[in-house]
Amino acid sequence: MQRAQQTAAAIFPAKARLFRGVPLLANALLASAAWLALAALPAWAVPDSSQPPAAEMCSIDAPLLTAAGHLRAASLDLRGTLPTVQEFEALPAGAQAVSEATVDQWLASPQWVQQNLRRHRNLLWLNLANSAGRLMPTSMNLGVESGLYYRTQVAPAIRGLKVPCLDQPAEYDAGGELVFADQPDGSKREGYVLVQPYWAPTTTIKVCGWDAQDTVFSATGTYCGASGANIDDTCSCGPNLRFCMGGGAATVIANSLALSLEKQIETWAAEGRPYTDLFEEAVLWVNGPMVHYFKHQAQMPGQVRLTPLPFDVAKLPNLTYADKDVWVKLALPASAAGILTHPGYLLRFQTDRARATRFYNVFLCQPFQAPDGGIPVAGVSEVFEPDLQKRTGCKYCHVLLEPAASYWGRWTNYGAGFLDAIEYPAQRSDCNSCALNGTNCSSDCKQFYLTKAYAPPEKAWLGWLRSYNYKQPQHWKNIEQGPKLLALTAQADNRLPRCVARSTAEWLLGRDLLAEEEPWADGLGVEFATGGYDYRALVKEIVLSDAYRRAP
Repeated sequence: MQRAQQTAAAIFPAKARLFRGVPLLANALLASAAWLALAALPAWAVPDSSQPPAAEMCSIDAPLLTAAGHLRAASLDLRGTLPTVQEFEALPAGAQAVSEATVDQWLASPQWVQQNLRRHRNLLWLNLANSAGRLMPTSMNLGVESGLYYRTQVAPAIRGLKVPCLDQPAEYDAGGELVFADQPDGSKREGYVLVQPYWAPTTTIKVCGWDAQDTVFSATGTYCGASGANIDDTCSCGPNLRFCMGGGAATVIANSLALSLEKQIETWAAEGRPYTDLFEEAVLWVNGPMVHYFKHQAQMPGQVRLTPLPFDVAKLPNLTYADKDVWVKLALPASAAGILTHPGYLLRFQTDRARATRFYNVFLCQPFQAPDGGIPVAGVSEVFEPDLQKRTGCKYCHVLLEPAASYWGRWTNYGAGFLDAIEYPAQRSDCNSCALNGTNCSSDCKQFYLTKAYAPPEKAWLGWLRSYNYKQPQHWKNIEQGPKLLALTAQADNRLPRCVARSTAEWLLGRDLLAEEEPWADGLGVEFATGGYDYRALVKEIVLSDAYRRAP
């Protein structure tokens, strides 16, 4: 096989590079083709296979791309398009590679910004489609039947059956109360009210009278957009249905949260700021649907919880739901850690462990993965150890994963709320008391603090914020300082620059690094860190390298 490859390379030098990095089957097919070609040649044309001339031997390294080939490859990687005819013709006579000036120009182009965004979109798996239906309690979701909008989940309690209202205008008695009429099916139904919904303010829809009530504060003084208002009979969807989800608004809001994260990455790429800004920037880009959600709907959490919000609602810009394409940058407190605490990231990876795992995989090149052959377990009793940092088998990963997950300890699981240290200290006496006395615990205690011990060792953690459970004292600082500390630590110990340089090289080369390229990649990481984390400079260094020009 090897001799066939060498001989074919000598006869077909243009194809020699195909033998490097090609699967075995492809190699076999190429070798067979080479032997068939040899059989058709006269004897004098066949090289001496016992000792082929050095000039006809396949070189150790694949040949470098020509200037035209380099131009094509770099353009596809940096701009996502082929070079123009004019760009090919503009190559200087005798040029061996694309010039630095050309690469600099492309790295400053809008096309590179989009390539960079696509790269990070793939790294972060930016898709929140599965979160759309979880943004609101199902009792505040509007369904539509025969052109009538109504809250399907609460319909049985209101009308006796899961049915909409009557397709006729609503009637009111002398006291201003809705009139419900008995129906043959046993239900009681009211008529509809014409409403201009927030998601389509220039249109008018029929909304069942009970669901269309425009009450902002209930009879008991409860704000109808607050947590728990969905079970208050005197609260409904509010003015223009602002407190309810309908008309596909849930999908629009979820998509807006994902686009907001993309906007943050896109702005960073366009401005050419240091790579570390991705983990340190304290801003949030918001558009109209996001502003509407934060103002009127976020306090009634569904299966995901975005409250307590990490910013003052009063500081939100004056945007309406219709301002889908208007983006405004909102300043956040210092606790924010760029993309790592962005609602889009937190909702995409909904547990502290998932958030840490993705960061370690993407930005530290340290996947949490068991060794080949699995992990032996000492005995059955070891399986019941509640602390995963000590449990046989589990501790292989969790001794590192649990401290890493701690960095997100003040960001709500299954949501994106922030638990500040003043209102939510590490320990709360009221939560400890209700846990020990078995009395009714507050909503905060039940959701964020440990109020029930599921194993004897957990009794020591009753009344503590859940993120502290089983954490070692030396890791408490991770919880208090957040993901920004993780990013700074990864910079200090060089894991971040080394990983980013390596993964970027593999992305541009289109393959894994070879063993002999490891020192080169390490050098890229050093230059990346000492050069102020200039991502464009890193990409430029790779694109102009011989390794890139030899990539198949």
